Amino acid sequence: MTERNKLIIDISLALGFLVCLLLCVLGSIGIKMMTPQVQRYPQEAKRIVDITIDTSEREEFFDQLRKFANKHNFTILIDAQPSGAEDFLISMHRSDIEIDGDNAFAPGEYGPGFYHADLLHPAPDSVFDDLVSDLKSFISEVPSATFSVEK
Repeated sequence: MTERNKLIIDISLALGFLVCLLLCVLGSIGIKMMTPQVQRYPQEAKRIVDITIDTSEREEFFDQLRKFANKHNFTILIDAQPSGAEDFLISMHRSDIEIDGDNAFAPGEYGPGFYHADLLHPAPDSVFDDLVSDLKSFISEVPSATFSVEK
């Protein structure tokens, strides 16, 4: 085999490799574009509740939220915010539903929203209704608490 033939074979192999690589890249981009993506936020809340408490009963309120989260298998995070000692972020998560809210600049007022955690596998409305109803019963244990459903 001549040097020229070897060079032609080497160039052909290199071009074939580059074409295969290009097809793989374009194929993976096409698959990603066709695969539905799970939407996180922003999404419209399925339910929103308004809760007010006397700030002196905040720890009792947090205890009731923890009991609710435990009963319904939520992971809960209650975190102070940098805006001030009385501002808190409250977040509860499980595979089908997320409950998120804060009291930004309004001590004693909380407005958590109930969201789908996975829009490809949405929870039925009845699950949201049951959770809101049960949250209301837990919050009613806080003497000064008021609870209303906005949505």
